[in-house]
Amino acid sequence: MPALEGTVEHVRFQNPESFWTIAVVRPAGHSQDPFTIVGALPGLAQGMVVRVDGRWEESSKFGRQFKAERYTEIIPATAAGLKAYLASAGIKGIADKTAARIVETFGSDTMDVIMNSPERLTEVPKLGDTRAKAIVQAFTERRGAQDALVFLLGLGIGRGYAMRILKRYGDDTVRIVRQNPYKLAQDVHGIGFVKADQVAHGMAIADDHPERLKAGLLHVLREARGEGHVRVPRGMLFERAKALLGVELPVIEPHLVDLVQLQRVVLDQTDAGDDVVYLTSLFEAEVGVAWHLARLMDGHGEDLPDPEETVARASATLGIALAPGQSKAVQMALAEPLVILTGGPGTGKTTIIRTLLEATSLRGNDVALAAPTGRAAKRMAEATGRPALTLHRLLEFNPMDGTFTRAEEDPIAAKLIIVDESSMVDLPLMYALVRAIAEGARLVLVGDRDQLPPVGPGAPLTDLIQCERVPVARLTQIFRQGKGSSIVEAAHRLNSGQVVPPTPPMRPGEVPADFHFVAREDPEQIRQMIELLVSVRIPERFGLDPKRDVQVLSPMRSGPLGIDILNERLQTLLNPAPPESPDLLGVDRPRLPFRAGDKVMQIRNDYERGVFNGDIGFVRQIEPRGPMLVDVDDKLVTYEREAWDDLVLAYAVTVHKSQGSEYPAVVMPLSTHHFKMLRRNLIYTGVTRGKRLVVLVGTERAMRIAVANASIETRDSGLDRRLAEALQARERGPAAGWHPDSPSTPFDDAE
Repeated sequence: MPALEGTVEHVRFQNPESFWTIAVVRPAGHSQDPFTIVGALPGLAQGMVVRVDGRWEESSKFGRQFKAERYTEIIPATAAGLKAYLASAGIKGIADKTAARIVETFGSDTMDVIMNSPERLTEVPKLGDTRAKAIVQAFTERRGAQDALVFLLGLGIGRGYAMRILKRYGDDTVRIVRQNPYKLAQDVHGIGFVKADQVAHGMAIADDHPERLKAGLLHVLREARGEGHVRVPRGMLFERAKALLGVELPVIEPHLVDLVQLQRVVLDQTDAGDDVVYLTSLFEAEVGVAWHLARLMDGHGEDLPDPEETVARASATLGIALAPGQSKAVQMALAEPLVILTGGPGTGKTTIIRTLLEATSLRGNDVALAAPTGRAAKRMAEATGRPALTLHRLLEFNPMDGTFTRAEEDPIAAKLIIVDESSMVDLPLMYALVRAIAEGARLVLVGDRDQLPPVGPGAPLTDLIQCERVPVARLTQIFRQGKGSSIVEAAHRLNSGQVVPPTPPMRPGEVPADFHFVAREDPEQIRQMIELLVSVRIPERFGLDPKRDVQVLSPMRSGPLGIDILNERLQTLLNPAPPESPDLLGVDRPRLPFRAGDKVMQIRNDYERGVFNGDIGFVRQIEPRGPMLVDVDDKLVTYEREAWDDLVLAYAVTVHKSQGSEYPAVVMPLSTHHFKMLRRNLIYTGVTRGKRLVVLVGTERAMRIAVANASIETRDSGLDRRLAEALQARERGPAAGWHPDSPSTPFDDAE
């Protein structure tokens, strides 16, 4: 890696958050022309003499420039050099004469005095205490970020993660990491326990250090949360922690008590008397959901003199003929303060929502329609003709502190709140929702319980349906079944455990069906057929754009038919790299290259940019190692270099990531290579994502395995028990019921 030395003549640009810097450097000896350096260079300032490590790059827009990986400040050794250095450092309070007096006083020890014995600066003639403190503070800030970066890189932390750590801790970086490196796993996105443990080992922290043991226990609980569980059996927690930490249980066990005392975790018992452990935030969310639902159920719906006549009038106004089950569902939603409306595709959920809205005669702010994702909210608005918001927008999420503005003290103003795609709502988000519903308001949860559970912890919709304490309208009759339409029929057949046979070849002149199962045995054949369908056959036969309208879904990320290899292949077919455009890799780890025109997906919530986990966009503009512009729902979003890891290619996405979305066309592989993921609810979820066309490509054996595997992913939670307790408490009177007393937001860990 080449290294250059020179003086920083001018800093053209420096981002205070990402430290991305563009500067002009005059080479040592001034015998050559100045050159431009770019990179994340915290603390770089005009007047510095630096040694820069990196490589030369050629930019089509900016020409030849030096991509700096790191720099080292070179302190001049001579008196003349020190005077020039201090005077040109851009520090308020040091001019030529002041710099000369400082160097004349301390000579070659000048920088040592400034950094290590600043109280001696008052020995300099005409330099008072105030100016001395200002000089020291300026140098400390200037050198702090640079020293912190060197410190982090020396611990084996990659540059991208080092930038995130510096952004999070600022001037306190070195102190915090030295004091407790395990705090990184808590505070810095992308750094988990394993990485923090590597850093700790580099600092010679013992395996039985209390902070390591507590961090390991929290890591096991967070991993369980990532698997969807709200709580973990105490014995399982210790066994997993033992395997992770390599320490015997008697050494680990006392530190669970420490975490309880620190209010990081909560110990509880199941109905059977077994000990379980919660992260505090999830415990508060579970208890809070139960209490607020019990409060809602104490309310009252509309007292209608003739519910049947009210519903009949509303349906007549809309020109809709309701089936008896649909009419009863609307009546239930009118009569009860809390109702769950559940059914598969084509069972009339949207029709019931429209009729309910008409029957209540509520308008404007009296009604709130919402869904977990932007795409689902958009579909809801199109179907009802009324505005619909994401739940985060409805609840007015504040990205600065991770809380919602709407809560008990400032609830949602609406008298009726309808939430679509409720199967996607995890426990923390359900808590945020129910605590923001005003007294006397009504809540209707609409969803398909047979879909995959939420990505986050818990499965509130399923828990509430199974507890049999909440009114539920179950819709089974299929209405959305037009001529030649077979997606809905196939979805219901699959969901009932019936194998859908391969589709026979089309006869000349036959109208293309909207559901196909193409039989292929070998993974290579399956992949080749998917590529052919996406790039040629579907665009030609159905007139659909292969990037915008066709979505490939896969059960898994890795493997011969996982989204990683499918994205690589589809990108080559649909968006090949121009010869003059180099591939651009992700930060700190191998990643498929991004290119202008690529279809990409956001993989975590970013409230500052206003993009959320699962949002899909298209790369509009990209510069090597620079910012990238992405079009997300007609909004241009800027991604600085350090934020690129929040994006992945999205020509193919996992079925889990597709929840809440609909696509004109869905293509999905079905192979025994996905054996672990072959479950009925997964294939059912994938099929129901398609609006105009669904094509499964794979083996009949994989189809049989999937539809036969009706096991539902069990998530450990106690919501049903909590709701029963809350309802009993409400019956005994308000004073007997638990009430959340200023609970922490469910989006932290009470840490």
